[in-house]
Amino acid sequence: MKNLTMRAVAVSGACAIALGAAACSKSETPTTTASSSSAGAGAGRSPSSSATTGSASTDAKGAPQAADILAKAKTHALAASSGAFAGQVDQNGKTINIDFKGTSDGKTADISIEMEGDGKARVISVADGVYIQGDATFWKKQGAPAKVQNAGDKFIKAPASAAAMTQSLSLKSFLQKAFGAVTPQQVAKTVGSKSVGGVDCWVITDKKGEGEGALYVSKDTFQVVRFTGSKSNPGQLDFSDWNADLGIKAPAASQVISLG
Repeated sequence: MKNLTMRAVAVSGACAIALGAAACSKSETPTTTASSSSAGAGAGRSPSSSATTGSASTDAKGAPQAADILAKAKTHALAASSGAFAGQVDQNGKTINIDFKGTSDGKTADISIEMEGDGKARVISVADGVYIQGDATFWKKQGAPAKVQNAGDKFIKAPASAAAMTQSLSLKSFLQKAFGAVTPQQVAKTVGSKSVGGVDCWVITDKKGEGEGALYVSKDTFQVVRFTGSKSNPGQLDFSDWNADLGIKAPAASQVISLG
């Protein structure tokens, strides 16, 4: 389970870089070859400091089987119409911070990501297009013209063809990456019980223990509440707003600059 958080976040960094390059390119075809190893992030929300109480090391009374909890959590997550998560992941010695909210199909998303050494970026995907905001470091890494590098907090509208990349921004895409990193065979049979920010959760862990990755799932709805990484790949993603109206809108026209 050690790559559970990292895989969910790395795709967003790669996508932000690809979209940033596309926005600055004369070509209408955005590249999708950005390496996920380039993704590092520090975004809008910091990792949740929600209190966690209880034990994940002993069998909780009345707990379902770990494999059943995993299956139900995956089913509910992938069936959700929308959701949000925020947190921090360390990748190859670099810190990635991310704040994500969006729909399952990726047509609507608002993602802030800060990549250590690669700058900060924000991607908003709505019906009329994809908008990218970045700091000077981010745009310089994309080879952006001086006008863009000096844009401050303004957004750049990506080429129309970038809409084809919105699937990479989908909640489902992130969740598939995350759940793809864990199988029932990797999960310990022991199920723990903890409270995360006031939510009573079942806790399933790697066979080597909670320190090698854990999944916190609400007892009442089997919704994912938290992913945690391992000692070698530390990280934490806290989830919220399942199936909620996230209120994502395009930036105001005054906040968008033209490259023309």
